[in-house]
Amino acid sequence: MELMQAKEPDVMNQLPPSPPLDGRRLRGERARARVLDEAVKLLSVEGLGGLTFGQVAEKAETGKSNLQVLFGDKENLQLAALAHAIALYHVQVVEPAMRKRTPLARLRALMNGWFDFVETRQLPGGCVITAVSSEYRARPGPLRDAIQQYRQAVRTRLYGLIRDAKAQDQITAETDEPKLVMDLLAYQAFANVAALMDDKAEFGRAKTAVAELLAKAAR
Repeated sequence: MELMQAKEPDVMNQLPPSPPLDGRRLRGERARARVLDEAVKLLSVEGLGGLTFGQVAEKAETGKSNLQVLFGDKENLQLAALAHAIALYHVQVVEPAMRKRTPLARLRALMNGWFDFVETRQLPGGCVITAVSSEYRARPGPLRDAIQQYRQAVRTRLYGLIRDAKAQDQITAETDEPKLVMDLLAYQAFANVAALMDDKAEFGRAKTAVAELLAKAAR
């Protein structure tokens, strides 16, 4: 019996040892995530300029010195909060939409998901990119560069879905791609303001207009 046991491979001993958990680093990551959860709410309402260490520390119920340890300076805090807001939108809207079976279904889900995200106040100030694009439209620097990259990613995604839908004969070949993208984004910008002003009728009209644009483009 002992001989048979000796021949069996000890799988656990063959695995590389797990690295020890760095408790301090883990606590730091959790603290950073908790701070960013509060920072993106403030960002959506006050804009990037409203993200001061004092205001974020108050919302997150932590000390300003802790924020300086986590982020270094205000600009790093702003960039991290912006990235966190985009990641939240991706998880709640983009990823579910992109799991749809066809390009046109993905495009429709992406548009509907955006309207649901804004209407249900996943962030109290609505669409962050719409807000900060206006805030930093004429202020060169790393923040404006980051915003522009996010804006371009949105456009690239829309163009890709429209072209894929055309290739699969789900959208008419004569559809003007740049105009469709511009119109979709224009209605979103309009709807974001309407939502924040509690104008449900205008918000609804914008959502209906987007659905009509896609229906017209589709065969």
